[in-house]
Amino acid sequence: MSSREQILRAVRAACGGSVELPCAGPPPVAAEYRARLASARVEVFVRRAQELGVQVHRVDGPERLGDVVAQLCQGRLTCVEPALRELEQSLAVRGVPLVGWDRLAEAEVGVAGADYAVAESATLVVLARPERPRSASLLPPVHVAVLPEDRVLADLFELVERVGDLPTAVVLASGPSRSADIEMSLAVGVHGPGTVHVVLVSAGQEAPGRMAK
Repeated sequence: MSSREQILRAVRAACGGSVELPCAGPPPVAAEYRARLASARVEVFVRRAQELGVQVHRVDGPERLGDVVAQLCQGRLTCVEPALRELEQSLAVRGVPLVGWDRLAEAEVGVAGADYAVAESATLVVLARPERPRSASLLPPVHVAVLPEDRVLADLFELVERVGDLPTAVVLASGPSRSADIEMSLAVGVHGPGTVHVVLVSAGQEAPGRMAK
């Protein structure tokens, strides 16, 4: 019995057995909506990401990836996550000033891969691990995320179906960092990157650092 089942059974027992356990999957009434999302997942992701202030760039394959990311770095001090070593070498050839992982705090731009994206909410999903640490996407003021188009999923239900047992460290990020004080004065970039770029690599092409799953 899973932890979820144990908790729900305990709640039902405390309520005298009158509470039915919810369905584990998406509700049937959402089938049509999910089908529409799935049929245009990349287009939906791009549109909703732009609504959140994210700049989305679509490239034909890894050959163009270095050029596009180098342009986004704009000569600023850049740190590339360990999982993207090939891209790091490509940026070095193009003259992008790079710093090692031990100097991440100095970087103005952080280049990191995302494992998935959720079209419904324009959310980037990072399954943190040694070669893909969370700090790469959270600490530098400018975040450049690299993702194959075929890793764009329709919704969170599909994410759980695809990944299965989620790791203990997962980052779900939708747009630049936003914070508001008690007077609801919005500040961007206080607790994370203020500028976010997503570089989508065409489906069927291998992006550097792609996670086999």
